[in-house]
Amino acid sequence: MPIVIAIVVGLVVLATAGWGVYHFTSDEGTKAVACPSPTASAPVAAPAAQLPEPATITLNVYNATKRTGLAKTVADALKARGFTIGKVANDPLNQPIAATAEIRHGFPGSTPSKVVAAQVAGSTNKEDQRTDSTVDLVIGDAWTDLATPEQVTAILSPPPPPPPSRPAGC
Repeated sequence: MPIVIAIVVGLVVLATAGWGVYHFTSDEGTKAVACPSPTASAPVAAPAAQLPEPATITLNVYNATKRTGLAKTVADALKARGFTIGKVANDPLNQPIAATAEIRHGFPGSTPSKVVAAQVAGSTNKEDQRTDSTVDLVIGDAWTDLATPEQVTAILSPPPPPPPSRPAGC
């Protein structure tokens, strides 16, 4: 009886090894590939990370230019777009800003700063050590105007999903 069991086990081992050799050395290119129907629905992409609404963002607007009243004018326009306006004043750091604007925020304000940056083309981003989620918009010397609402929507819209991939040979 032990000899019969040994022979059966040996045959199973040989059959498994033979199948493995055949499977891993066969030419995949000669096998037919089932192609998905062109009308098959594409898989739904996971939703993009949600950006906060402007009303939930406390935004300080500072003027780093020599143009009087610019911070108030920009703050009023951003308030009309739904932002919660905090301080409106000259730049407390009193630093020259050559760019259109500088967006300052701490780590908690990283995501809200993306919504603010979309409002101002050509702005630069600067993370500081603050621990709250407030965001500063510091108007620089290259300032012209806010982006149009259409431009903001285009910037903040998630990219379209990629086209469905097709298996090789389709």
